[in-house]
Amino acid sequence: MGKWRIVFFITLAIVFVFIFSIRDSETGETNVINIYRFEQSLFATNESKIDKDILEWKKRLGPFFETFNYEILGMSSKAENYKKELFQFVSHPDMREAFDTLIKIYPNVDFLEKDLTIAFEKYKKYFPKKEALTIVTYFSGFNFGVVTNDTIVAIGLDYFLGKDCSFYKRLNSPEYMRNKNQKKFILPYCFEAIVNNEFGIFDNGNDFLSQMIYKGKIMYVLDVILPQFPDADKLRFSQTQLNWCKENESNIWAYFIDNEILYSSDIKKFNSYINYAPFAKGMSPKESPGRIAYWMGWNIVEAYMNKNKNITIEQLMKNTSPQEVLQKSGYKP
Repeated sequence: MGKWRIVFFITLAIVFVFIFSIRDSETGETNVINIYRFEQSLFATNESKIDKDILEWKKRLGPFFETFNYEILGMSSKAENYKKELFQFVSHPDMREAFDTLIKIYPNVDFLEKDLTIAFEKYKKYFPKKEALTIVTYFSGFNFGVVTNDTIVAIGLDYFLGKDCSFYKRLNSPEYMRNKNQKKFILPYCFEAIVNNEFGIFDNGNDFLSQMIYKGKIMYVLDVILPQFPDADKLRFSQTQLNWCKENESNIWAYFIDNEILYSSDIKKFNSYINYAPFAKGMSPKESPGRIAYWMGWNIVEAYMNKNKNITIEQLMKNTSPQEVLQKSGYKP
C-alpha cells in the first residue's frame, strides 16, 4: 500500500504542476501587469523631492507626461513657473478633496491589474503583433476616462468614482452622463480606447451605417476580450436600457430605414445614436439609450462573423466596406 500511495502522490504532483503551468500561460501570471499610480506620486510630491519626482514621471510616462501637463495644468514642464503651478494644483482644497476621495475608493488597484492581465492575454491571441503597453492611473481633473497611444494606457480614476459621487453633481453633470462614471466600466473604456487607437484609421466613413458598423466592430472585440463582463456593462448601458433594445430591435431597425437615417451623413440626425445622450432621438425618451448604434452595430457584426467563419477578427477590423458587412451578415431583426 505504501508503494502505491507514493506513486499516487507523485502522479498527482505532476498533474498539478501541469495544470498550473497551463494556468500561468493562459492568465499571464508570468506577465502580470503592474500599474503605476501617478496620482499618488503627484499628490505626495513636495519641494524637497519635486526634481527627483519629475525625472521619474518623465521616465514612467514618456510623452504622456507633457500631455498631462498641457491638458490638466495648461502648461509645459519647461515653463519657468511650472513647479509653483504644480504645487498650487495639488494643494488646492478642491483637488485635494477629490484626490482623498479617489484614494478611499481605490486604495489599491489589484482588481484592475488582475483583470487587465487576463484581458491583454486574450487580446494578444487575436492581435499578436501588439506591443505591451504601460498602464498608469492618474488624476484627470474629471476630464478624461481613458487616454491611450501606442505605448501607454492612462486611466483617470477620478472619472470612475460612482454615478452618485457629489463631485459630478457639483460639476452639473447630467444624470445620463454620470451613469458612465462607474467602476465596472473601466475595462470596457480601456479596450474601446485601445481598439480605437489601433484601428481608428479604418474608420473612414461619415455616414450612419459606417459609424454603426465601426462601433459594432469595437463591441465585437470587447465581447471577445471581456467575456466575463455582462453585455450591459460592455455597452455602458443599464440592464433596463439593454432590455428595451432587445424588446424593440425590429422597431429600432425599421425607424432607421423609414426615416432614411441608415445612409445619412447628417450628424444631427444620428448624433444621439453614437454619442452619449439622455435618450435615442425619435425613440422612447425614458428607456432608449444614447449610443444605441453600438448595440445595433454589434448585432450586425456578430451576424456577419457567424456567417463568415473564415474571417479573422483582424480582417474584420480592417474591412472598410460597411455595406459588405451588412449585406453578408444577412441581418434581419
